[in-house]
Amino acid sequence: MSTNPVKHRQRRRPSRRGAATVEFALIVPVMLTFTFGLIEMGRISIIKEAVVQASREGARVGIRPTASIEDVQARIDEELAIMNITSANVVITPSFLEEAEPGDDIRVRITIPITEVSYVPGFFAFEGMDIVAETVMRRESTG
Repeated sequence: MSTNPVKHRQRRRPSRRGAATVEFALIVPVMLTFTFGLIEMGRISIIKEAVVQASREGARVGIRPTASIEDVQARIDEELAIMNITSANVVITPSFLEEAEPGDDIRVRITIPITEVSYVPGFFAFEGMDIVAETVMRRESTG
């Protein structure tokens, strides 16, 4: 029986614990930025749909023959309150609905700065950007 004169050597693997920690530390900020960015874009999309809905509802109220600016503003405020939005700039044209004739355009434009509805204001470069929705409908006749 022959014995192998070369001893079986065990290879020692270098420890990777430190490398995994460094890799994790490099990837976490990027992944968190992507995650918060997706959440932020989802919120902006939801707010945009709420603002579009509010402008439509405001215009629907405004086209009625007996509607006033106060009626339109109240309806818009009701719709925006659902999403807890209080910083909207609303422009209703014409400014005196009582003077609008049947067939005239009633325009409702709502503008909200993105920084007012952002979860993390200032983290993303949304400064100076607005969410805008505008609806135009024709005034109804009384007869």
